[in-house]
Amino acid sequence: MFRRWWFLKAARPAPTTEHHPSRREVREHQALVLGEWEALRDRLRELAAERVTAAGTVFQAAELRLPTEESAARRAYQWALEAYEAAGRLLDRADRPDTDLPDLAAAVVLAEQAVERLAAAHLLHAGQRPGPLAVRCYYNPLHGPVENAAEPPKNRKTRQRARTTAREAAADRRPACRSCRAAILAGQTPDVLPALLPAKAAPGRKGPVLVPYFAVPRQWSPWSTTACGAYDPATPSLVLRGAHHRRPPH
Repeated sequence: MFRRWWFLKAARPAPTTEHHPSRREVREHQALVLGEWEALRDRLRELAAERVTAAGTVFQAAELRLPTEESAARRAYQWALEAYEAAGRLLDRADRPDTDLPDLAAAVVLAEQAVERLAAAHLLHAGQRPGPLAVRCYYNPLHGPVENAAEPPKNRKTRQRARTTAREAAADRRPACRSCRAAILAGQTPDVLPALLPAKAAPGRKGPVLVPYFAVPRQWSPWSTTACGAYDPATPSLVLRGAHHRRPPH
């Protein structure tokens, strides 16, 4: 979904000893960056609206009325409701100029996790034990679930012969879906979720730039260290109390 934004890095007018980008070239590149960002944001807004709507349909069809003694099911159900509400609030801000791609990705993540946790509440209510929430891809939390690396060999001699290459080590460094892991193993750039970094937040660069979402300093973005909220169960409450509004200076 987001591979196109990487071409902007190559398209940027780079200064050399013989050529410095003109103001016109810089303006053209800035317009290119903003145009790409707006196109991606439109697509992600549609995806977020689709996921939040789908989650609402599921909640209407699977509403639970739980007795007080079913504390585990009630906690799971309450978390699901809060995650759904938080996703809706993020979506409500989709048209605001300060809403970035990770904000909309967080709406998708929360809507999908709300449905997962709702299913868990139903299992608990039925006396069954649910599994954990699916672990999402660090590079792009909109991707499928993480694909576990191959289990290490149990035989001691086989384990001693096993060698981990630099690419395998890089692929294992962060949770990755099948496609992102394959890209890293092939020495390619994974399909990373981008974020827009304003010029004032990018010293030495002229104009806004698209960067990997996790490259945004965490004091400016609550999403950069949590895979857009996927790794932090406190995300719904964070959004509901409005504590996710962090932005670099413009």
